[in-house]
Amino acid sequence: MLKNLPYLNSGIIIGIILFQSIFIAPAINQLINTNEAAIFLRYIWPIFFIIIGFLSIISLISVLKYKIQKSSLKIYIIISFALMLSCFISVPFINNAKDVNNEFLWSILHMKTVLFTLITLILNVLIVFRWNFISNETIE
Repeated sequence: MLKNLPYLNSGIIIGIILFQSIFIAPAINQLINTNEAAIFLRYIWPIFFIIIGFLSIISLISVLKYKIQKSSLKIYIIISFALMLSCFISVPFINNAKDVNNEFLWSILHMKTVLFTLITLILNVLIVFRWNFISNETIE
């Protein structure tokens, strides 16, 4: 079971990203006023990035522990972690740009986090698909 932890974690990451992006973020903006939405989103997004980054690190540890030889999986996991770390580090700068009404900087930083999250989603989808093809070859 633990040998398949990266596969499971990638599935969880995919679910978190899709759930947050499709259901939570749009609902927040529709259901509560702008000030309350801003407070909630400033709270939830760093946690989102931390959880995905943590799951990525756990996956990397598992891949290394079980000596899974597919370097592409390691690279996808490392990139996933690095992108989420970058997003987490960007949060205070995004919040500050919004606070000082620097819409240009806010837009650039926000789009960066959106793009990095999309890339993380794609990488984890690739991990799930690649895992199915390598599970009998290298994991056992």
